[in-house]
Amino acid sequence: MTRTIDETSLERAIVRHCSPTLAGLKPASLFTFPGDFTAPDAAARRCALEAAMDACAHQVMPAGLALCVLAWRSCGALVYVYRPHELAAYLADRRAAIPLSRAGYDLSTLESCLATLAERLSAMEGKRPAAAQAAGQPCPCTKRGCARAFPHELGFFLGYPYEDVSAFIEHAGQDYLAVGPWKVYSNLEGALATFARFRTATAKMLRAHESGSRLMQLAVATTR
Repeated sequence: MTRTIDETSLERAIVRHCSPTLAGLKPASLFTFPGDFTAPDAAARRCALEAAMDACAHQVMPAGLALCVLAWRSCGALVYVYRPHELAAYLADRRAAIPLSRAGYDLSTLESCLATLAERLSAMEGKRPAAAQAAGQPCPCTKRGCARAFPHELGFFLGYPYEDVSAFIEHAGQDYLAVGPWKVYSNLEGALATFARFRTATAKMLRAHESGSRLMQLAVATTR
């Protein structure tokens, strides 16, 4: 997919996919910025996206947010928008720390955790469903995002409820009660209410952005 790569297009994508994180409702969000970033001629596209990332990061840094690319894929770059302070606190909870430690993560710093996650995401770049490989498709992506493999523990890095992430891993993504931003295995009523808050925040920020508000105006500074 060909897409203009600049601050404006990245900013629009961040608002569309990461509004709950901008609003301080969750510690992190992840989305795919479309484009082939692994081809021999991808250097210019990478440079353009990195420049746009720097510009957007400058806008949201005063509100305590950070941006990075966790993996470059042939279907797009996995852009991670997160609140380092809140994410570190979330991962330090034993309900995330114990399963992540068992999965081989070094929990000494947030940077080391993200480095391991990035390595695992990059290692999965070539893992495509057999049907897609047979059809010669570079990636079976949909409008909802990348359909390549993701580590099951990714839910911890998106701030989803601990119980639901652990149950997702245990049940291999099956037998859930409901599905929205994540698959729900417990506290269905609470999860549905959170889904509604996410939708409201996204709609509100999209309207504000379309009316001229920039990321620096939309990003909420949370109390530490």
